[in-house]
Amino acid sequence: MKKYRYEIIIFIIEAICMTLELIASRVLSPYFGNSNIVWTSVIGIILLSSSVGNYMGGKIADKNECEKSLKYIVLEASFFIFLIPIIQTRFLNIVATIIKDVKIGAIISTIALFFIPSAFLGTIIPIVLKIKLNKIENAGKTSGTVYALSTIGGIFGTFVSGFLLIPNFGSVQILFVLSIILSIISFFISTNKKKLMNIIIAGIITMNVVLLAIYSNNNLKSGEQVLNGEENTKVSLDTQYGRVMIYNSEYNGEEIRIMNIDSGFESATYIDEEKCNELVSTYTKYYDLMFKSKYDVDDVLMIGGAGYSYPKYFISHYEDKRMDVVEIDGEITEIAKKYFFLDKLIDDYKLNENKRLNLINEDGRTYLNKNKKKYDAILNDAFSGENPAKTLTTLENIKQTKEALTENGLYLSNVVSAMEGKDSRFIRAEVNTLKRVFKNVYVIPCNPEVSAETKQNIMVISTD
Repeated sequence: MKKYRYEIIIFIIEAICMTLELIASRVLSPYFGNSNIVWTSVIGIILLSSSVGNYMGGKIADKNECEKSLKYIVLEASFFIFLIPIIQTRFLNIVATIIKDVKIGAIISTIALFFIPSAFLGTIIPIVLKIKLNKIENAGKTSGTVYALSTIGGIFGTFVSGFLLIPNFGSVQILFVLSIILSIISFFISTNKKKLMNIIIAGIITMNVVLLAIYSNNNLKSGEQVLNGEENTKVSLDTQYGRVMIYNSEYNGEEIRIMNIDSGFESATYIDEEKCNELVSTYTKYYDLMFKSKYDVDDVLMIGGAGYSYPKYFISHYEDKRMDVVEIDGEITEIAKKYFFLDKLIDDYKLNENKRLNLINEDGRTYLNKNKKKYDAILNDAFSGENPAKTLTTLENIKQTKEALTENGLYLSNVVSAMEGKDSRFIRAEVNTLKRVFKNVYVIPCNPEVSAETKQNIMVISTD
């Protein structure tokens, strides 16, 4: 095991590097969203920091006692990762408040929180190469092995953190664990066992463990406080598709519970159990326009569940009708059951027995591609903040949507856009696409009192 010590270290370090990159996007998403802008900022800055680290690592490797330097570098990386969950909330709140430009805010935040730890991690490969290159005739093989292991470690870190760790344990907890792992690695790097250094390493590990336990306990308490209706309390949850924030607030003098995914508003419910199936958001009431048509609407498909606001209203107000709801994120459905009274609806209306509500955890586009069922109406509410699910707006998908409708069936889509001006480009493009498939397209602003150049929810209804 000791013989392959540095190979194992390289594998773990690169896995940590990729995990850190994925976590960076999650840390920033509640403040700046999870758009291409944020991902570009994260990838660009972390690549830059790794390059700086590689350069500095090369210079350190040419000095004597580079093994001793490596020990300190890994420990310093551990310390700076440890700082991220401690300072991130206050720092990001300040940046998001002061800087309104998402690009600049995302870049500054990535630099401040992730540049230094990523740079320290980037110094490690050149130093390990120097330690392992004891014979010039084996230089090619040694270099190839080190870089291959680093790549495999990065792949391992990407899949394990993306598919398993982040959705199940959350980004903050993982940051503490990464710091602990790096501290343990630093302990095994050098045979020089100085008592003071061991005390420092033990101290960092202990602090991480204590803060990890405190944070996990506080998040559990916050969840209970949110369920109990307490205001000024938030619970943060990570799923496969984003970072979810749930908190209680007040709206028109009544207590409500809100779900945000990344930085976007997704859903809301009244906390009063007598009103929990009523609609909070005005735009969701416009889905009822499907009942103004000249034929009966009985079977409905809704794409986009989130807090299941309209499905709850639909099931509780139209007792002879049925709805299938397609939600891409199965964990969001479980959150809706716990925090947004979806479980209560299922019990109250015996939905497991009568099958009036069918919950489908799948991508909306994928579902439509293989669907054989015909619906009287299809409702599209698949959004992240103000951004629609782009795969559902294409000509191909709209044709597939029409295929899933009965003759003269209705397609109702919620679009966030202005009616006129520069912010109306998307609604104009979408209406033009819909007109290529449907004979009639109606555009209905949900808040007609605001300026036509102001962004708002718009209900677009398409039918033959």
